[in-house]
Amino acid sequence: TIKNDERGAPYAVLSDQAAKRFGVSSLCVSITHEKTHAAAVAILIKELSLKKTRKDKYLARKNQPLATHLENVARLARKFGAIFGAENIAYFIGLVHDLGKYTKAFQAYIIESIKDGDVRRGDIIHAFQGSRFILEKIQEPLIAEIIANIVAAHHGGLYDGVSNGKKPIYEKIEKYDSKLYYVEAKKAFENEILMRQDFAKLCVDEISKALNICKEKKLNGLFTLHLFTKALFSCLVDADRCDAARWNIENEIEQSSPNWTKRIEELENHLNCVKSEANINISRIRKMISDQCGEAGKRERGIYTLCVPTGGGKTLSSLRFALKHAQERGLDRIIYVIPYLSILDQTAKTIREALNCSKDDNFVLEHHSNIDIPENEEDENEYKLLTSRWDSPIILTTMVQFLETIYSNKASKLRKFHNMANSVVIFDEVQALPIKCVHLFNDAINFLHIFGKTTVLLCTATQPSLDKVCRPILLSKNSSLTSICAKDLKCFNRAIIIDKTKPEGWTIEELAQFTQSQLDFGKNTLVILNTKYEVKSLYNMCKCFKYEKAFLTTDLCPEHRSKTLDQTRENLNKERPVLCISTQLIEAGVDISFDCVIRAGAGLDSIVQAAGRCNRNGESATLQEVYVVNIKDERLSLLPEIEDGKRATKIVFCEKRSKNLLSDDALDLFYKYYFHRQKDKMDYNVAKSTKVYDLLNHNTLEVTAYEEQNQRKYQGLPCAFKSAADKFSVIDRGQTGIVVPYGGAMKLVERLKAEYNLKDKMNTLKKLQKYTISVYSYVLNKLEKAGAITMIDDTFYLLSSEYYDDKAGLLLEDKFSFMYVGD
Repeated sequence: TIKNDERGAPYAVLSDQAAKRFGVSSLCVSITHEKTHAAAVAILIKELSLKKTRKDKYLARKNQPLATHLENVARLARKFGAIFGAENIAYFIGLVHDLGKYTKAFQAYIIESIKDGDVRRGDIIHAFQGSRFILEKIQEPLIAEIIANIVAAHHGGLYDGVSNGKKPIYEKIEKYDSKLYYVEAKKAFENEILMRQDFAKLCVDEISKALNICKEKKLNGLFTLHLFTKALFSCLVDADRCDAARWNIENEIEQSSPNWTKRIEELENHLNCVKSEANINISRIRKMISDQCGEAGKRERGIYTLCVPTGGGKTLSSLRFALKHAQERGLDRIIYVIPYLSILDQTAKTIREALNCSKDDNFVLEHHSNIDIPENEEDENEYKLLTSRWDSPIILTTMVQFLETIYSNKASKLRKFHNMANSVVIFDEVQALPIKCVHLFNDAINFLHIFGKTTVLLCTATQPSLDKVCRPILLSKNSSLTSICAKDLKCFNRAIIIDKTKPEGWTIEELAQFTQSQLDFGKNTLVILNTKYEVKSLYNMCKCFKYEKAFLTTDLCPEHRSKTLDQTRENLNKERPVLCISTQLIEAGVDISFDCVIRAGAGLDSIVQAAGRCNRNGESATLQEVYVVNIKDERLSLLPEIEDGKRATKIVFCEKRSKNLLSDDALDLFYKYYFHRQKDKMDYNVAKSTKVYDLLNHNTLEVTAYEEQNQRKYQGLPCAFKSAADKFSVIDRGQTGIVVPYGGAMKLVERLKAEYNLKDKMNTLKKLQKYTISVYSYVLNKLEKAGAITMIDDTFYLLSSEYYDDKAGLLLEDKFSFMYVGD
């Protein structure tokens, strides 16, 4: 039978009826201008003959012939790789990835494993044979090394292209040469697997086409190829794991396209039932924003922005856009990427309510655990593959999880990368992106859009100028989803920024007195400071105040912070004024409103976000004050981005004196100065001469070392996948999680000690995440020396009850008498 694939290309396929008659799986072969239909059918008949004569003496695992496994993985990888324009490469790597299992040594190991019931992977090497086969077949070093690396690494992690003056792939093949039994494996493979097409040529064509797209779109070629390699690696790893787990993914994918129409109806019903705000104008403008986002869903795939003031209803508006766009463009999923867990929980709840989904419904999946799924295939089969594959229609994850997936080299993390394609990816509070990650973020987004056919939406009230940096994000024309006139925007003018900085700075005592004066005026007051030390110092000085008080830093575990916020919201509804003192964790996405906000000097983006907690719902008809103060002797050595933001804001305050500091003009001016000062940091510097971006691009130092050592020009893929992954972390490394004795934590700890089932242990560990705080190594050392922490189940530390307070959280200053900075 002659059919057409998703792109209209013809191929010949053995009919289901014929496949059933001959007892084989379905076969197909592509038809090109060089191959007539009759020739394609002849190849099918030849392969059918091979299938009928072979005796399946080679096994991939118990009850599965090796040839069947290779063909299953190849077909599934091709399905995944098609979206990237790399279906032939994906099919080829699927066919050869386990070529090394065609040896007597490996088959003896399989048979012994079946007899003993031992399903652990042995030390019989089976990945490098496929790599050697590829390096023989493809003469172009760059293309050969991309594909060889993918095959060699499919059970672990991608290798560096060049390291210590050598190419690790070639080194590994040479090192294990005597254990590869390559000639034997190659001969058996070629006897069983018919290479129906010139895959070497097809692979060269597909990668050449990708490089041409890079030139056309002005993308960095080598860096884009590194992402292209990871996408293909993801396709192979997922296809291999799925077939190993006996998942009939091909059929499931065909039948499991989300019912976006039903979810759109649920959202529309929800929006119709939402009560209007007391402020009629704000309700009207929120509806206008929502309607514009719904209409924008009809646009072509692209990279767009949604910049609306705080309280503009961007969560449901962005969801309305995403659902409509997914329906219009036939997209597979919607992915929300959110900087903070507190916002993620709130967003997930909002989306579930809007779409009438229960928490047990896998339509909406939250993925933000710090615990990785085990790479061991047998352990992995105990779980649903949702979080490892990102196969749910709507996924909510963190910026940490998103970036550390893409910039990992590990199979376990990269497995889900290909499922970011053909999606809508929404970045909420995108201004929270760390400055060191800007260029890595921008190029990843450009790749997902151009090669993965993904639509990206950047949401925030303070849109950063990511399209104006050295390696810009490629925004679509008319990138904003909404158009709001100046008159309507005035409805969101609920606060005014007042510069209260002093030449000598504010002492904590002076700040406490100023705070009390606001409370005495009857104003609920929020104070946001930059370091934990200053927050605690001010809180201790305000303890004697007769008003309700709250305290928020990351020294409180997530569950403790959530309870504190809930109690604060309850207190805000009472007659007496409320004081809340917090680090910047309260700024973005937290639905809470105060009459007055006092903000320590920081970037204007942070100050605007803080202003979003002032008169948030227009409770007062008059503008309420957001006072910006500078703290005397403030120590920001561990928070350089805040220090740099303060400098840029100071310039804006001087240039925009007596003007609206909440305007887009002021914010654009801030980003101009801020990004100019930060441009040398955006490639993720790890040492004086080492940047993660360069490691994944030209890898200059290692290429130079190779050329000097070998006395020849380097040819191949230089990208240092492993070295870059080892150095990359969204959150600075060196922090360790500690479970604290708050709320239900101790019951979970006792349950964990009594559990033996791995799945139950993992579930309990996930529940303990909300009772965990993170500390730097110097704090951990002090706690260890004081006997304040205990190792539980060789898995995590548990803090002694003496060192945790139900109001102040982690107790350090009182116990150790040292200044604890950080946010």
